[in-house]
Amino acid sequence: MKFNTIYRYCIVFFCIIPLFSKAQFVLKVKANKVQDSIAYFRASLFDDKNYIPKDTIKLMSTGTSIINTKSIVGGIYFLYFPKTKQNIKFILEDKDTVLLVINGTDYVQSTTTNLLKNKRFLAYQQLEKSLSHYDTSFAQEIKLGKKFSQIQKANYFKNKTDSLIAFRKLALVRTKPNDALSVYFNTLNALDASIPNKRDYNARASFLKKFDLNEPKLFFTPAMKQIVVEYLSFYPLQADSLTKGLDDVFKSILCTNKAYPFIFDYFTKVFKNRDVLNNTEGYAYLINKYVKNNTCAFLDKRNKQLFLDELTQIEAQKINDTSLNLILLDSSGIQKDLHQFAKQFNYTVLIFFDPNCSHCKVELPKMDSVIKNLEKELLITIGKFTVCNEPNIDKNTWKSFLQEHNLNDRYENVMISSNNDNLSIRKAYDAFTNPLFYLIDKDGILIGKKISANSLKRILLKNFSNFKQ
Repeated sequence: MKFNTIYRYCIVFFCIIPLFSKAQFVLKVKANKVQDSIAYFRASLFDDKNYIPKDTIKLMSTGTSIINTKSIVGGIYFLYFPKTKQNIKFILEDKDTVLLVINGTDYVQSTTTNLLKNKRFLAYQQLEKSLSHYDTSFAQEIKLGKKFSQIQKANYFKNKTDSLIAFRKLALVRTKPNDALSVYFNTLNALDASIPNKRDYNARASFLKKFDLNEPKLFFTPAMKQIVVEYLSFYPLQADSLTKGLDDVFKSILCTNKAYPFIFDYFTKVFKNRDVLNNTEGYAYLINKYVKNNTCAFLDKRNKQLFLDELTQIEAQKINDTSLNLILLDSSGIQKDLHQFAKQFNYTVLIFFDPNCSHCKVELPKMDSVIKNLEKELLITIGKFTVCNEPNIDKNTWKSFLQEHNLNDRYENVMISSNNDNLSIRKAYDAFTNPLFYLIDKDGILIGKKISANSLKRILLKNFSNFKQ
């Protein structure tokens, strides 16, 4: 019997040896007195929100092992615990064998590990956690409506930033330059040393040179997106400036880089931001240059066509051209004409909305308030032509929305229907989301597309400043 037992153990042992010999990395997790029963094993990708799901680990005191036989680039990996919403980050590279031992309910604080680089990384996460009260208090200030410039924000976080930089610098002295931890910490130090200033052209010009966007390990950290975000913070919120930033970033990255489509996706969000002046022109520039005329085939055929279709829609009406006129029925069933209505005012804001849209309930009153302030400040009149952009809405719901938000002073309120003519209106104005705001002058000339209350203010203040000059 004893011989058979020994024999079986030998068989198991010799079966496992080939697995470990072929392994590119081994991860073993032991957990005692934890609140979660499982953890998700993931690889960081581009930012905090993107990751590659690798495996699900059952948490046991005896331990769970994952043996990977495929080569990896190396970067930041993490365990996410679904019940407590905690996570533990660690460095994982080819040929690494990582042991994580978790003892207790505060996972970051109670975890120990075997590799020196991960001991440093865990200590760093513990330091971050001890300084998290700065983030909490800052978020509260923002919630209360306080505004911070880039310099004021840097001063607010100075103690936290200095502590983290000091820790990272000390760790870097003891870390190999090509390690993923070294790539990550050097990137964070360069980011923390930067305070974007839209007038500091020298700092803007030298910023991207501090980073190697084509370093493969950088992509497998949450810091890569931060570089692009920080760089754009050197530019004003207007498309003709941001497109220069767009071109500079893409000049710095190879088409074959796995980050290329992620950066493109980020820029689509930038140019859909209504606070960016002439955002639709910037978005059209992005699609024209990096989809329609791009030799880099980073999009599949279907997605490329979707962008080209979108380009057709957003280029249907151009800034400084006559806007498409709208002739629609108001709440009394009387036809109202957008261009005729616009003749009564210096400017008119064309508004597409849905009474059931939660954003509309916030954005329309905000726009109304900004318009009233601009009228007083600039001594002008601004009409509001609202289009109920839900063809099958109950009329009582529509009318209740208008009454609740007092949309009656210099307002014309009309409703779109489901016939083909009105579908062409929605296509022309790309009005398939809500709310949307356009600006026209008294002659019906389109001045602003998909604007926000903030960009409306900037457009009109700029126009009147130019007029006075």
